Amino acid sequence: MASKPVLAFESDVPVGGLAPAGRGTVFEQMVRRVTGDGLLNLIRARGEVMAALRGGEVSPDAGFDDALPLNAIPSVAAGRSEDRVLAEIDQDGFAFALDPLDEAYFNRRSMRVRRQQNLLDVVLLEGRVCIRKRFRSFRLGARRWGDRRVPAQDWARRTFWVNLGLFLYSEAAALLRLRELPFAPKVRAIDVADRALYIDYVQGESLRSQAARSGAAVHDRDLINDPDLGRLSARELERREVALLEASCGADFRKEIASMVREVNARGVAPLDIKLGNFIRGATTGRLYWIDFEISRLSSQPRWEADLALEREMLEEIFELSRHHLAIRISGSGKALEQVGEVLGVGGVVEERRYAKDLLHRP
Repeated sequence: MASKPVLAFESDVPVGGLAPAGRGTVFEQMVRRVTGDGLLNLIRARGEVMAALRGGEVSPDAGFDDALPLNAIPSVAAGRSEDRVLAEIDQDGFAFALDPLDEAYFNRRSMRVRRQQNLLDVVLLEGRVCIRKRFRSFRLGARRWGDRRVPAQDWARRTFWVNLGLFLYSEAAALLRLRELPFAPKVRAIDVADRALYIDYVQGESLRSQAARSGAAVHDRDLINDPDLGRLSARELERREVALLEASCGADFRKEIASMVREVNARGVAPLDIKLGNFIRGATTGRLYWIDFEISRLSSQPRWEADLALEREMLEEIFELSRHHLAIRISGSGKALEQVGEVLGVGGVVEERRYAKDLLHRP
């Protein structure tokens, strides 16, 4: 693996004085007419990240209780302590060790599912086990949940914004805003040149994997082999997974997620890719962690209020929080849901979003 990740360039964005969400300056309004909100979202997220890097706010020294102990990894215990890739993570979240000594520890499945976008690895970095997330566009021939081909327009759009660093800076800015929360993994390094984040590896099991304990088909590989499940929408699949999780583990996870959402929103982050695979139950503490903020809105960016309302709507549709007396109220003008329809190019109430997965490709 390459040497320690470094900051690859200096920012021309002022450190302080980021504009709040809203109409912005006359110049910003002109930019939005030409490029949409994506360029402003990039500038504001990048500005926050650069300010944090200059202030030394990345790579805190503190550890956490659900970190993976180094001596638990056979190859490390055998003396290989240098920085390197330990395992690759497939589309379904399963790890596959590079060193044969580590296969019995990491490998939980014999066949891997090729990743559709981004590259995830478990790495050893300066004596700490991290996840390296390299932001990439869809692979050629990529498919979404089940066996649905990604449209060429979505491939082109994501490729454009990945190359500009939008998703890298968006997730880095969100995680830096959340760095004091115990359930958010810490950013340990940012490699701008490789478009990669290094964050804490949380030892535990995702809620999606817990939902699959009954033996029901949940993971992408299993959905491909079931024609009935393959015809379900992403929304229906998420609701099905939640029902399976509740049957397997009870309903307490809803209260935990509702509490986490309030903390995250209070720090100006609205996650928009909400699914069970983005939550991990810590193996040591039993704490629930929220691990993925690539698709999220920051309060400094345009559409904050509209996307905050969209987040609440998705939470309700997936987890039915109000039915469990856990509804999260929306504050503001009360017009956010109408704005969501305008943002997504539909009239009034959002009828078909194909869930957050269709939002992944719009900045």
